[in-house]
Amino acid sequence: MLQSIFNTCVPRTEIQGGEISVELFAAKIRPVVERNAPQVYNDAEVFFANTFPTDGIQTLIREVFGRLTGQSAGSPVIRLETSFGGGKTHDEIALWHICKQGRRIPGLERFADLNLIPDRTVQVAAIDGRDLDPENGVFHADGITTKTLWGEIAYQIGGIEGYQLLKGSDDSGVSPGTSVLERLTNSKPTVIILDEIARYLRAAEAKSIGASTLGKQVVAFLFSLMDFAASVNHLVFVYSLASAADTFSEETATLNETIRASARQERVLSPSTDMEIYNIVKQRIFDSVEAKAAADAAREYLSAYQGAD
Repeated sequence: MLQSIFNTCVPRTEIQGGEISVELFAAKIRPVVERNAPQVYNDAEVFFANTFPTDGIQTLIREVFGRLTGQSAGSPVIRLETSFGGGKTHDEIALWHICKQGRRIPGLERFADLNLIPDRTVQVAAIDGRDLDPENGVFHADGITTKTLWGEIAYQIGGIEGYQLLKGSDDSGVSPGTSVLERLTNSKPTVIILDEIARYLRAAEAKSIGASTLGKQVVAFLFSLMDFAASVNHLVFVYSLASAADTFSEETATLNETIRASARQERVLSPSTDMEIYNIVKQRIFDSVEAKAAADAAREYLSAYQGAD
């Protein structure tokens, strides 16, 4: 006789206390960067405790930090590609936490060889294209308003001082070249994360910049960023594209074709596979699941389905 699920599965405390909402499963980068996200995303220890170490996230961490520490070749440009809800943003948040806290995060050894993780803070900019506003810009508490993608990157990496390096390009809307990116990163380990680029491209295409558009300038900037990342060892650029079947399929297809034609040194990773979904959900919802009881239930269900033929 099968045991009851109430005796064999122990939900996490926040589940039992009714403290979790559907919104907590919709990860966003900006609240994490601004330190006002729900605890499950804001607190690095809680975040990794609730996260299942998929092959995708382990490979991503190894590629990024192996390159920055010089312990592996790694890819200078990494694209995270999957359908909506496939874990891209979750993996990007993981990178952000590691850049900020490195080896100090409890439980990080489940995800990576700690020897690959730098023992000092890594410069990082993490941006969601849905939060960028080509018309009004993004206002910050210290009075700075960033008007472009590159302005926001500069501000996140270097604060007001870093922003001043690209202020002219931010005001004009014209893409900066690699020389100013070199000054911004200053040869220090740096990770730049861009989520939902296609959505931002569509909005930026509507803003005119002389005879060009902000959308075209954004594409030019992405190529400058990729060229620079490929030419140095201290910068890794990670970005996400949804599948060609999603809302911004036209922009996604354009970026795919242009990047492929330019033969950039890019690696495409998928954050998770269908086979890992069970473990991802189990890690997020339960403190423990009795393995024998799970195996017994699976065997009984299989037997029932086979007997239904």
